[in-house]
Amino acid sequence: MKFIRDLLGKKRKEPAKSSAETVETLEQSYRDTIGSMVDGTNALRAASDKPETAAETAPAPRPAQPPADTVNIWDMEDTPADALPPAADLPEPKTELPAAPAAPAAARSPARARRTKTRLIGFEKSDGAVVDLFNDAPSAAAPKAKSLKFPVGWIVVVEGPGRGECFTLQTGMSQIGRGDDQAIQLDFGDNSISRSNHAAIVFDPETKEFLLGHGGKSNIVRLNNKPVISNESIKTGDVIKIGETVLRFVALCDKSFNWSQGGNEEDEDVAIA
Repeated sequence: MKFIRDLLGKKRKEPAKSSAETVETLEQSYRDTIGSMVDGTNALRAASDKPETAAETAPAPRPAQPPADTVNIWDMEDTPADALPPAADLPEPKTELPAAPAAPAAARSPARARRTKTRLIGFEKSDGAVVDLFNDAPSAAAPKAKSLKFPVGWIVVVEGPGRGECFTLQTGMSQIGRGDDQAIQLDFGDNSISRSNHAAIVFDPETKEFLLGHGGKSNIVRLNNKPVISNESIKTGDVIKIGETVLRFVALCDKSFNWSQGGNEEDEDVAIA
């Protein structure tokens, strides 16, 4: 308003003008004054609406000053040992514990947790016992057949089930059958042979001869393809057939040799028993 009064006073001092020129001059001055005031207001408003950045508002950081007793490790190489501060004055290094490893995905997954663990056979834990593979290993050799003293002859299977098997005959009666208690056990699959006493071979130490007899079974016993009805004398090379099994007889003792000749009383008792 002071500006307007000064302007009006200045106009009064100037030579008088026409009323139209005076009005036009006043209007132009008013417009200029109002325009400058509006421009200043807009500038202030724009400055107040502009956000202040952290860099503009935050104070400038002060450079960190190292402590007076701090030692630069890069200068320690050229620093004499007596110039270094004592170990007690040095700051203790902070030891950070390693973070615990994250649990594997298999442990967190309930589907995998329900799976059955596979166990490899042959990889069980040892009990620590030391095994000698050479001395403690079981013997692979087949057990030796029990030897019989003073044999008087043999029966050999030459045809049918059990072909190649051999049986030793002793003084007295040797029964033929499929049972475990038979002297000549023909249990090789021929079911036509009775379990007990289907036939018998006897060596008579007094007459020094062998006899073949039948046990009264329904299946016929044949000697050299002839049925055995009563006791028959047999010799080396004779063939005995029972069912599907064919036996060949081999004699050791006869009138020319027997165990009672040239032996002591103990040998004779064993041979006759």
